[in-house]
Amino acid sequence: MPQAVIPLESNPEIFTTFAHKLGLTESFVFHDVYSLTEPELLSFISRPSPAVILLFPVSPDYNEAKKKEESSRELSLQDEEVVWYKQTIRNACGLYALLNSISNLQEDSYEPNSKITEFKKIHKDISKIEELIANLENDYKDAATSGSTEAPNAEDEVDLHFIAFIKKNGHVYELDGGRKGPLDLGESNDPSSDDVLGEPKVVERFQRYNDLSDEKNKLNFSLIALAPSFD
Repeated sequence: MPQAVIPLESNPEIFTTFAHKLGLTESFVFHDVYSLTEPELLSFISRPSPAVILLFPVSPDYNEAKKKEESSRELSLQDEEVVWYKQTIRNACGLYALLNSISNLQEDSYEPNSKITEFKKIHKDISKIEELIANLENDYKDAATSGSTEAPNAEDEVDLHFIAFIKKNGHVYELDGGRKGPLDLGESNDPSSDDVLGEPKVVERFQRYNDLSDEKNKLNFSLIALAPSFD
């Protein structure tokens, strides 16, 4: 895999196909999310949804806020139980968000001898993770070039970024390959549920990033949710 790649499109079909190639069972698929707060629109998504992927515009205000947030926090032992991957490939934030979103599921969510299980075993070893990603080069190219919009070049400066939200040990986590580790957003509103889509803390982070975006980019947000298949 080169050091820069064509970014993925925020497209549930693309993410679903790629996730299944990584070994996620076909009982899970990604869905478009049109609202985090309107029950009627949320009703189109089967639940529970164990992961949500957000694509949002990066701005100078966002970069400054993120830098400040990262400089003032320490990782806890509980954070260490979360599977998280450090992004080392430019424009590959979509891939890392996908890996982060599906790596914290129950083991029966994966096919036997799945690629994602290999990733999970060595998720703290950056060099070995890069080797596994290199083996995905053809699958990644297929995913990156199969969108409905024209794909940018790998070397282009892209001002959009993917992150994931999951639940683990009763806490809500933001998983961003560009940070120093999992970001604990605090206790879940419903620790007994695997559903992260209805979490107020996810809504709060979405609103925070919208507030930090430039006025012209307020609509350049996209959400997809991992959820059980309707089939």
